[in-house]
Amino acid sequence: MLEIKPILSALLRHKSRTLLIILQIAITLAVVVNSVSIIDNRMSMMNRDTGLAESELFMLNVNAFGENYNLEQNIRADVDMIRNMPGVIDAVAINQVPLSGSGDSFTIATSTENFENNIRTGVGSFMGDSHTLNTLGVKLIEGRNFNEEEVIYSDGSIDAKVAIITKELAEKLFPEESPLGKDFYYGGGQSTIVGIVERMSGSWASWQNFQMNVISPAIRLTQFKRILIRAEASARNELMSGIERKLLDRNPERVITYVRSMDELIANTYRNDKAMSLILWTVIILLVVITALGIVGLASFSVNQRVKQIGTRRALGASKFDIQRYFITEIVLITVMGVTIGSALAVTFNIYLVDTFSLSPIEWHYLPLGMLIMLITGIVAVWLPAKKASGISPAVATQSI
Repeated sequence: MLEIKPILSALLRHKSRTLLIILQIAITLAVVVNSVSIIDNRMSMMNRDTGLAESELFMLNVNAFGENYNLEQNIRADVDMIRNMPGVIDAVAINQVPLSGSGDSFTIATSTENFENNIRTGVGSFMGDSHTLNTLGVKLIEGRNFNEEEVIYSDGSIDAKVAIITKELAEKLFPEESPLGKDFYYGGGQSTIVGIVERMSGSWASWQNFQMNVISPAIRLTQFKRILIRAEASARNELMSGIERKLLDRNPERVITYVRSMDELIANTYRNDKAMSLILWTVIILLVVITALGIVGLASFSVNQRVKQIGTRRALGASKFDIQRYFITEIVLITVMGVTIGSALAVTFNIYLVDTFSLSPIEWHYLPLGMLIMLITGIVAVWLPAKKASGISPAVATQSI
């Protein structure tokens, strides 16, 4: 017999402390469920397949300053020299680097009418030559690569006639048919799709169109230029340490800056997400511990208040297990009330987070998992006070007689 009715009667005689523990459990559940959901969302984002040869890539920036600096000639000479260095797999002069947090984007549509009517899709814009795919390490699954004749070098506007797009973008633009040979339109121009890559990450990790990218055969002639290099993993660090001197020896009229590996770029991109996850885990642990301590305090106070009552029950034949069961049942009832209220709070809090910060809604299984965690926490926390109560001697009942 679980003695639920007398337990409820006892709890109602101490409404304030019971209500405080119920609210503590409810708030803890709401925070824990939403925190775990956010952590899981961040971890999923950080563990996405980038489609890149991450361990083989590094980048650098070239800032030219010479008065007679020939941009096109030097870009071609730089990448040709790098491609012929021992340990280098490939290299490309590129306008932006995936997962760097900096780059270009534009909007496209499947027709001029859709573009004019603002039925557009935002995409990342990558520009390079026919070595771009091999340098990135992305997989071409349909169509072809660029021809060298299609690559445009320009210091003005660029209107590339062909493009390679990611699979995710292809499915967005043409969900029911092959996109090869079809055109997309943007402000002032159009491009024909000649190839599809399986997967390729963009520059902004938190952007909803992170995997929707367009690669164009174009190199913009500017004083500032990024060069992306793919090297054998075993040779990457050595190349990174010596690449600046090699480039300056070829032409000293520029400054080489920001030599970074792809691993460093990814770590920097997700630094805030990792810090947030660590903070949330700390909050979760602290809240659960504080709630457990609150339960221990409530149970210990209850035991101290009922010493004579427990002794009387023991004298009337109650076993140690019966006493332990009483306090465990009591905390289970309190926890059930707490998690019921907490579930409503968790959903309400999540709706606010989704509307305010555009976070993902919590998945349904987080709620029962959170309830189970709180229930286990309650049972573990009450175990020692319950064990102490079961050790009270029946003789205590006669001490005041």
